[in-house]
Amino acid sequence: MNPFRTEGADPMVRFLQLRYKLFLVLLVFWFLLALNFRIETIVAGVLICGLVTVATFNVLHDDTGYKYHGIRMRTIIVYVFFLFQEIYKASFAYVYNLLAHRYEPVIFDIVLDVDDPILVGIISNSITLTPGTITIDTDTKNHVITVMTLAKPGTTAEELEKPVREKFERLLKRKGDVK
Repeated sequence: MNPFRTEGADPMVRFLQLRYKLFLVLLVFWFLLALNFRIETIVAGVLICGLVTVATFNVLHDDTGYKYHGIRMRTIIVYVFFLFQEIYKASFAYVYNLLAHRYEPVIFDIVLDVDDPILVGIISNSITLTPGTITIDTDTKNHVITVMTLAKPGTTAEELEKPVREKFERLLKRKGDVK
């Protein structure tokens, strides 16, 4: 007999069984950020994580299960390392370009080759974190991101899309990388 079987279970038991993983992940993250195990912090963490779990569960879950697939831990680690490397490199390039006055702000759209809205969001946030670029709009249904960046005058949209595709999208769209 499966102790986590939810069919025919009491509604409160079913409610808890479906949400405990999200609650535990949020609580671990809370403690990692707080680095404090005083009773006030523990109580606040449990209450806040409980409220967030109840309020956001239906965003990630429906009657058929989780709406989005996970990403392998190895891919997340490689991506975060790569993202920090790009942020570091771009910050120096951004300062140089600001001082040299050679670049101008350019806005362009990029249609991503990923079909998961979570991946579109990750790429969108990664672009914003990189100095000199900002995501203006994200359309998760059509997988389109509107980006503003600094570029040399006359640079084409294809040339501006290339770094996003090579740096961010390539790492996340590997086939078979979804759990």
